[in-house]
Amino acid sequence: MRKTRKILILVIVLIFIFWYFLFLNYSTPILVYHSFDESKIKDYPVVSPRVFSEQMRFIKKGGYKVISLKEYCRHLKEKNAQLRNTVIITFDDGLEDNMVAVEILKDFDFAATIFLIVDNIGKSGYLTKENIEWFLKNTKVNIGSHTLRHRYLPELDKDDLKKEIIDSKITLEKLFGVTVDTISYPVGGFNHKVLKIVEDAGYLCACTTNRGFDKKINRFQLRRIKITNKDLGFKLWIKLSGFYNFFKRVKKPF
Repeated sequence: MRKTRKILILVIVLIFIFWYFLFLNYSTPILVYHSFDESKIKDYPVVSPRVFSEQMRFIKKGGYKVISLKEYCRHLKEKNAQLRNTVIITFDDGLEDNMVAVEILKDFDFAATIFLIVDNIGKSGYLTKENIEWFLKNTKVNIGSHTLRHRYLPELDKDDLKKEIIDSKITLEKLFGVTVDTISYPVGGFNHKVLKIVEDAGYLCACTTNRGFDKKINRFQLRRIKITNKDLGFKLWIKLSGFYNFFKRVKKPF
C-alpha cells in the first residue's frame, strides 16, 4: 500500500513539474500564410479559400481571441508576458490572392497583418494600392513591411540594410497614411546587425520563420507557425496550443 502511495505521489509530482515546465514555455501562436491560389498547392505554401475559411471557423468556435500583431507586441513591450487563448494572423509577400482571405477575415471580424514587399505593390500577381487602401479602411487587416525588394538581409551591407528596413517603412507610411511598426524578415533571415537597425528604425516588433539564436521570446525575432492546407481539426489545434514552437528545433537565423 505504501509503495503504491509513493508511486502515485511521484506520478503526481512529475505531472505537476511537466505542466509547470510547459506553462513557462508557452508562446502565443503567430500564424503565417502566403498564397490562396489553389493551382499552386503542389509547389507553394498555399491554403485554399475553403480550408482557410474552415480554419477561421475553428478559431472562432474554439473561443480564441484574435488580435493584431501590433497589439500583441505592445503587450510584450509593456508586460513581457504571453497572452493565452489568443491567436495572431499574418501574411507574407502581399500577393493579390490575399484579397480572398481578407474578405473571409472581414466576415469573421478578425484582425491580421499583411507584410508587403514595397517594390512589388501593383505588379502582376501582387496587391494593388487600391486593394490595400480598401482593406485598411474597411477591415481589421493592417500592413507591415516585408522590405523593399525581398532581399536576404544577412548578406547585405549596412547601407543596403537601411534601405530595405528603413526606406520600406517610410515609403509605406507615406503611401497609406498609417504607422508601419512591424516587419517580417524575407526568408526569416536576420543577424545582430539587422536586429539593431530594426529596433533603431522604430519598429515595435519583427517576425521571422522558425529561426532564432535560442528559444527565448524576443519581440524582434518572433517565431511564427506556417499553416498549410492540411491543418484542420487536431493538427490545427496542436499549432494553436501555444507549445508547438517549443517542440520544434530552432534553425539558425542566418
